[in-house]
Amino acid sequence: MSSASRTRWSGAARPLLAGAAALLCLAAAAPEAGAAEASTGPQAQKQAQKQSQKQDWQRNGKRDWQKGRPRGDAPGGTKPGWGANRGGKPGSPDRQDKRRRAGGGSGPGRQGRPGGAGGRPPMFVGVDRVLKGPLTQTEPVIGRIVATRKGVVAARVSGSVVAIDVAIGDRVKRGQVLARQDTSSTEARLAYESAELKLAEQELKRFEALRTNRSAAFARSRYDTAVHRVARARANVRLVRLAIEGAIVTAPYDGVVVRKATELGAYLKDGAAVVELLNDTEVEVEADVPADRLRGLRPGTIVTFRLRDGGVPRQARVRTVLPMQNALTRTQAVRFLPLGAAPQGRLSINQSLTVDVPVGAARVAVSVHKDAIVNRGDRRLVFVVKGGRAVPRTVELGAAIGTRFVVLAGLAPGDVTVVRGNERLRPGQPVRHRPLMGTAANTRPGNRSPAERPPAN
Repeated sequence: MSSASRTRWSGAARPLLAGAAALLCLAAAAPEAGAAEASTGPQAQKQAQKQSQKQDWQRNGKRDWQKGRPRGDAPGGTKPGWGANRGGKPGSPDRQDKRRRAGGGSGPGRQGRPGGAGGRPPMFVGVDRVLKGPLTQTEPVIGRIVATRKGVVAARVSGSVVAIDVAIGDRVKRGQVLARQDTSSTEARLAYESAELKLAEQELKRFEALRTNRSAAFARSRYDTAVHRVARARANVRLVRLAIEGAIVTAPYDGVVVRKATELGAYLKDGAAVVELLNDTEVEVEADVPADRLRGLRPGTIVTFRLRDGGVPRQARVRTVLPMQNALTRTQAVRFLPLGAAPQGRLSINQSLTVDVPVGAARVAVSVHKDAIVNRGDRRLVFVVKGGRAVPRTVELGAAIGTRFVVLAGLAPGDVTVVRGNERLRPGQPVRHRPLMGTAANTRPGNRSPAERPPAN
C-alpha cells in the first residue's frame, strides 16, 4: 500500500476509535453512578434507620429485662429474643424469652410462676420436730472396750511339746486342739497300772468265793485288803488316762490366739503357759466415772455410747459399779453391757469410746434441735414450716441437753422446724421437705435425746 493510501485509511479510522473509547468510558462510569445514587437514595436511608432501631431495641430490651419490664416485639418484624446475643447464654434475650413463654417471667419480680411472690421456686430444706419428752443432761466420759474372757491357756500335765497346731492371730473354737505333749511314758505307765488292776480284781474274786462257800480259809482282814487294792488300782488307771488326755491342750472358749508362750520341743510342767487366748465376741464397756457423777448410774440404767471412729450411737445398760475408787483421779470403774446386735465390724479390745453419763435425773421438757437456731443480732430465731412457707419465730431457750435445747417460750410440741438451709431463708419464703411420718422418721442419728434413741443394730 502506498503512503497516500495509508494516510487516507488512518484519517477514516480515527473517528471510529474515538467513538469506541467514549462508549467504554460511559460503560465504566455507569455502575459507579448507580452505586452513588443508591447510597444516597431513599432505600439506603431506610435500611440505615432500620439497623439503628434494631440496635436500640437490643440495648433497651436488656435494660428493660433488668428492671423487670416486658420488652415487646423487636422492630422490623424480628422475633422476640433474637438479636446479637442469640447464643443461649444466661441472661440472653433468647433464654429470657423462652423462660417467659414457659410462664416463669424473665427476672426478679415476675408473676405467675409456681413459688409465690417474686417468682422464687420453693427451697428444699431439712426439718426436725419440736419434741416433748424426758430429757437427761449428760456429760461425755472416755471409756474403752474390755473382754469378758481373756487369759493364758496352761498345760495340765508335765511333758515335752511335740506339736503346736495354731499360730498367732488364728481364730479358734471351743475344744479345738492348740498343742500336744509327749505321752509315750504315760502310756507305758497305763499298761502297768492296768495289769495291777487286773491282778487285784482276780484276787478279790477268790476271796469272794471263799466267803460265799463259808470256807475256813476265808479271812476277813485279807478280804478287806483285796477290796482296797482293787479300788487303788482303778484310781491309778484313771489318773494315767487323765494324764494322757491332759497332754492334748484344747481351747476352753472361742477366741483369737494373741500370744504363744512355748515352742516345739520345749518341756512344760503342769501349769505352764501354752498360748494366750482372747474372746472378742463377748465384750463389755468400762469407763472411769468421776465420783460426783455416780448418782445417775444405778444398775440397769440405760446410757448411750459411741465409738470414737465415727460410729453410730449405741445403747448400753449399767451392769455394775465397782466398789473401788482411784485415790489419784477420784474415779470409779463402771461396767456397761452393750445392747442390741453387734456391729458389722468386730470391736477391738481397749478401743476408745465416749459414754454419755447422765448428770442428773431425767425431766420432761419441750426441746428443739440445736441446728434450728438462727442468731440475728440479740435475737434467736427458729423458722417454722407453716403452709409450705418458712415463718420466723423468736424463741426463748433454756439449758442445752445433748444435741437439743430446752424451749421456754416460742414453740409448741409438734412444730416442724428447719434445721438445714435455714441460714439462707427469708420470712415467708416457700420451702419443701421430705414427708414427716412421726418422730422416729424425721430425726437423723445423733439428733435424739438419750431417752429416745433406740438400740443400734
